[in-house]
Amino acid sequence: MAKNEEFDLERELQQLQLSSEHSRPPTVGNTPAGLKPLKPEEIGRVAISEELFISTTENCIEIYVPEERRNDVAVGQYVVIPLGYRDEKLFSYIKRLSYRKRDAIDDMSEVHVLLSAESIGEDEYIQLAELEPISMISAEGLPVEVRYLPKPNALVRRVTSKDEVVLGLDLPEDGLFLGYVSVNGEPITLSSGLKIPYYLNNDVKKAGDPLIFTHILIAGMSGRGKTHTAKNFLRQIVGSEYTLERRGGECRKPCLVIIDPENEYWGLRDDNPSGVPREELDNLVGVGGKLGGIGKKLTVFSGVEAGCSYRGCDAHTDFMIPFELVSDFPYLIAGGELNEAQYTALERLIRDFFKSSPDKTYQAFRRFLEDEEKMQTYLATDVIHEATLGAIRRRVLLPQFSHIFDQGANSITKLYESIFAEDQVSVFPTNHLSAEGERVVVLAVMSLIADAKTKAIETEWGRRISRFPVILAVDEAHNYLTQAQTQQDRIIVEKFVMAAKQGRKNRLGLVLITQNPQDVSEAVLSQISTRILLGMEQGMAERAGAPKQYQKALPYFERGRMIVHSPDNSRPLEIRGLHFCVVKH
Repeated sequence: MAKNEEFDLERELQQLQLSSEHSRPPTVGNTPAGLKPLKPEEIGRVAISEELFISTTENCIEIYVPEERRNDVAVGQYVVIPLGYRDEKLFSYIKRLSYRKRDAIDDMSEVHVLLSAESIGEDEYIQLAELEPISMISAEGLPVEVRYLPKPNALVRRVTSKDEVVLGLDLPEDGLFLGYVSVNGEPITLSSGLKIPYYLNNDVKKAGDPLIFTHILIAGMSGRGKTHTAKNFLRQIVGSEYTLERRGGECRKPCLVIIDPENEYWGLRDDNPSGVPREELDNLVGVGGKLGGIGKKLTVFSGVEAGCSYRGCDAHTDFMIPFELVSDFPYLIAGGELNEAQYTALERLIRDFFKSSPDKTYQAFRRFLEDEEKMQTYLATDVIHEATLGAIRRRVLLPQFSHIFDQGANSITKLYESIFAEDQVSVFPTNHLSAEGERVVVLAVMSLIADAKTKAIETEWGRRISRFPVILAVDEAHNYLTQAQTQQDRIIVEKFVMAAKQGRKNRLGLVLITQNPQDVSEAVLSQISTRILLGMEQGMAERAGAPKQYQKALPYFERGRMIVHSPDNSRPLEIRGLHFCVVKH
């Protein structure tokens, strides 16, 4: 340009654009000349923007995504890189997507800013996908640790077979069916049309124990499919078999006990009245999933309380809580108002009452506490302080207890053979009871199971429960295994932490279902090895133990979409539950 020639911005920009286009390799369609077009499953090639490396602590593997594949790749997708120079394949997922500048035009320069949006398209940039290696698939078809680096320009493709996903993620090949491995809410569907099932390890022949006895949390906000998921999962448990280490390794089917605050789980008895689409049915049968109501294997047991009646389903068995159980479980009448010293005094009174009274009913215990002459012996010797006795009386003499204990002939300790039976499901609805009645009934049922599985209980019901595996499913678990610190709460939590610790050898499995995992005792949550997490707020996700990479995404999970975090089973991953219920819902 001559010294006095006027600067022409439009002409200069055109020259810059032409220069950029001439510097690129010629293309055939969207593919540079000399390179073969990508196959449908291929998404790009290994690139080096800065460096390419793997190590024991961190990795840097990026791939170049050509324009024709940019709309098809998404964060979370699983991919495979055949090494080429070895038989192994690197199994990874897309961790991050980014655009980088293709040429020397500076995005912040005045020239670039003045270019119109129409004149700078997506082709002015390159797209890179950052990968997170998960494992390597060996030539023998085994998952091994990541130890070899892919070469620059190596082709990268989506997974193309079930074996690649199962081996890459090291998934169990059978067990309790939970759903299908998915990415971004959609099940991975292979070219054959097959989906990839996800199982919780249930194989007693493999090293370790079935995961059901290392305990499970199912958590999610209301409306995200928590009960639907729980019903489908619990149905898979019915009819499964487990060995009993303490009984010579004999194989037995579990008794499933369900605490049901909303009267929902009796639906396990009946088929889904809406039916199941044929294609979905074929898929479920093909992966070994169980479908349909369990009929007479299920019994509903409804607790009796004066002034309350259960009408939740047409067939049920009434039972009552005998006051005699308070001899074993004093906290049934302790409530949240008593402190540690007051609870210790209550235990003393209960122990003395059951030793001395031939009548073991609640009404007899009332008379015992109201007997001033008998109580004076405690006060005179300073065994119990007068204020402490007053607090105990205010708590124990509540009118609700007269309506709860000893109401009828069917004692829970007499119905134990019907309640606790191999290959049976016992459902305990509680929404017909008062708040106090519900708490007494639920804690009584839970305590019978926990003590029978952790102590040498020399009672008929204790010996019965110890004979076969028991799975205890507790809906609204935050109400019973609570974070609160009353004396009653502390005792219950300690009991179930002990029961959870011994679950493997005693064949006791806990399935805790809640929409408020943040309110469940941390001591109990620490014993849970498998967490099935549906849509929930980020803070709740963190409290529930969601892996960090999923905590921000969980609030956006629609109904039935979930994360499974089970270190003994697989790496954390997303699965999609069945969109239909396998039983009545």
